[in-house]
Amino acid sequence: MLLEYVEKGHEVLITDRGRPVARLVAPLPLSVKAFPGRGAFRRGMPRLEPPLSETLGAPVSRAAGGPKWPAQIPGPLYLDATILARLYLPEPGSTVLDRVLRGRRDLTVSELAVTELMAGFAARRPGEQVKRRAAQLQGAVLEDLASGCFRRVELSPSTHRAAERLALPLADASAAGPARALHLALAMTAGVAGILTFDPALARGAQALGLLALPAG
Repeated sequence: MLLEYVEKGHEVLITDRGRPVARLVAPLPLSVKAFPGRGAFRRGMPRLEPPLSETLGAPVSRAAGGPKWPAQIPGPLYLDATILARLYLPEPGSTVLDRVLRGRRDLTVSELAVTELMAGFAARRPGEQVKRRAAQLQGAVLEDLASGCFRRVELSPSTHRAAERLALPLADASAAGPARALHLALAMTAGVAGILTFDPALARGAQALGLLALPAG
């Protein structure tokens, strides 16, 4: 019965005395094509200070190009708005992150992350010029979503119900908040192995649910 429930697109969280220990989800297929990288696009975008990824998440190490990434990262992976900001805007560590993700076909992006990215960019770039730059940024992300180089996951009533069930374990992990709960529910719905984020609270929530969270620290 549980497998039939999962096959219909639902997610089942298995707990042991309130602590999540496993989850059952229907896997998403690999993306149609590999992520090609966005180095050329970044060169035409403004450099924000502080970087948007920090505004959306938290300050991260800028030493030697930013945080260190492991040589092998098991997937599939969920990318939040802080990671999208570093991929599509010129920031310290953008080139390294681009190289880490280029060629992968298991990168998952949600509409929620895109909206957070655009709202954060608009808040940092007030004035008339923001309209043109925002259109360029949104167009690039939506082009990649439409072209099939990302696995796409969207909010649904079942995603909201899953986020509500995560409220207690997320509070225990000091990762409470509706947006983080929704990101984690989306990640679990997509059947990912890990979340890439520069938001420490989201990373703690992912780890509390048994997901890999990178970059560490």
